[in-house]
Amino acid sequence: MALTACGSSNEGLSYPAPDNICGTPADKEVLKSLLDDGNELEQDPGPFSLTEGQFCHMYVDGNDSVVSDGNWHKNGYELRDLFQDYEAKNLRYFKGGAYASWHRGAATVILCPGVSKEGDVVSVEVKDMRWNEESQALLEKLVPSYFDAYKKKLGCRP
Repeated sequence: MALTACGSSNEGLSYPAPDNICGTPADKEVLKSLLDDGNELEQDPGPFSLTEGQFCHMYVDGNDSVVSDGNWHKNGYELRDLFQDYEAKNLRYFKGGAYASWHRGAATVILCPGVSKEGDVVSVEVKDMRWNEESQALLEKLVPSYFDAYKKKLGCRP
């Protein structure tokens, strides 16, 4: 199901800034800063549910702008495991190592047994596809509350 928002916020974007990423609550002001200028925003959660591993695209005028990716793993998977398959420039861990960020993204790993047949641990990434020098700081501001909302939406134990 694609969600489309059109209109004018008169605040730099030609469409209203969303307060969610494919239905999961997110900081509206930070999203407004991350999303690209354009005329139309479309959120596409793709064919998979959160419990199957959802890849949410936020398109501005048909181009990827912000993307959230959730993937399930077997128990024992850790945040550092996420970076074994690709190089992340300027990787840094924050909030006691609960989150990691790099130039164009931020990620966490959430222990969530019994929710998905795909695994007991979900890694969640949010990426700014057209990143700039402000992206990493903005993503670090966005993700703690977004990842908490993601965890809550999945029904993971606190």
